[in-house]
Amino acid sequence: MTQLIPQEESAIDRDAAGVFSVELGDETFQFRRVRFDDRTVVGAQIAEAAGAHPIEAFVILRHLRSGELESIRPTEPVDLGEEGVERFFVTRGDDLHRFTVEGLSMKWPKAKLAAKHIKFLAKVEDGRVLVLDNEDGDVVLDDDDQVDLAGKGVERLMLRNPPKTVTVYYKEAPFELERGVYTTEQLIAVFSAPAGYLLDLIERDGEFRELKPGEHIKIREGMEFSSHPPAGHSS
Repeated sequence: MTQLIPQEESAIDRDAAGVFSVELGDETFQFRRVRFDDRTVVGAQIAEAAGAHPIEAFVILRHLRSGELESIRPTEPVDLGEEGVERFFVTRGDDLHRFTVEGLSMKWPKAKLAAKHIKFLAKVEDGRVLVLDNEDGDVVLDDDDQVDLAGKGVERLMLRNPPKTVTVYYKEAPFELERGVYTTEQLIAVFSAPAGYLLDLIERDGEFRELKPGEHIKIREGMEFSSHPPAGHSS
């Protein structure tokens, strides 16, 4: 039997009546708490508590205090009083994509996962950044970046202290700037763009996006910019 309980309680706890509270999450990383009357339950009971129907369409993951994720079969027994169990995820998906964070073994049923959610799973300290080990060189990830987990092999992620500066490019010329958020006007001044010209951000797909006056841009390594005269003016 399960019962919803207030959010303030610890992830897995046992009250005086011998009831075990469990924290359940989904792919949006929204959490709620339920209570089980029994110390040992099976995966299907956890899925039922999460409202996962049909169960065949969902994956049950146990989030350990180490940060690692373990998959739970519907018929597999789980000891809710076992040391080291912190929370569960019940997520729609039909495959598990494997990745590592500083050697921690991780898996997720979706092809993409935001860097901030990976940091949550791995219990990353504030101020640290995720770095993707890429064959073309390490890629420092912003929190909102989506990590593609569905590629060949196992994605390897590392933790680093964030660099103080990043290199961006204006008309292929490099500019080393302090990490942070800049307005369109600040970047125009930094790049010494011609007076009256409009600034463009070159997206990853090669498209040019004109930046609006007063727009705030969080700069990141490798960003590319250009500029163009206003409509009706020759270059």
